[in-house]
Amino acid sequence: MSRKSGIGHEALLKRKAEEKLESYRRKIHMKNQAEEKAAEQFRMRLKNKQDEMKLEGDLKRSQRACQQLDTQKNIQVPREAWYWLRPEEETEEEEEEKEQDEDEYESEDLTVLEKLQILTHYLREEHLYCIWCGTAYEDKEDLSSNCPGPTSADHD
Repeated sequence: MSRKSGIGHEALLKRKAEEKLESYRRKIHMKNQAEEKAAEQFRMRLKNKQDEMKLEGDLKRSQRACQQLDTQKNIQVPREAWYWLRPEEETEEEEEEKEQDEDEYESEDLTVLEKLQILTHYLREEHLYCIWCGTAYEDKEDLSSNCPGPTSADHD
């Protein structure tokens, strides 16, 4: 018994095979696009996390500098609690006090970037100090003529 199929039947089979192949290619393409998008989102999250960590490091450096410079000028209390680094872990009795002071240090309404901008401005105005140059200048003229600017981008 021989299989007889007409030209139309072969064309139908060929068309169905091509449709299957095209469908498979579309699925692979969509899968690849989804993977690329996920990888890009991951890279962005990682970069944002790295940027955030850098900002936090810059803020800590600024707080340390502020505390040293304020102390040299006999300033006993920072203008804002968060201008200085938090004291390291205290004893248990002081833990309760620390929880009450928490709000002063956190100042939730400000982002790390905003704190950094405020603090670097304070250091420049009050102490003629640029955290990015690591230099205390003689006067405002010295600061404005020798420092590239008030942000880290100015120093790249």
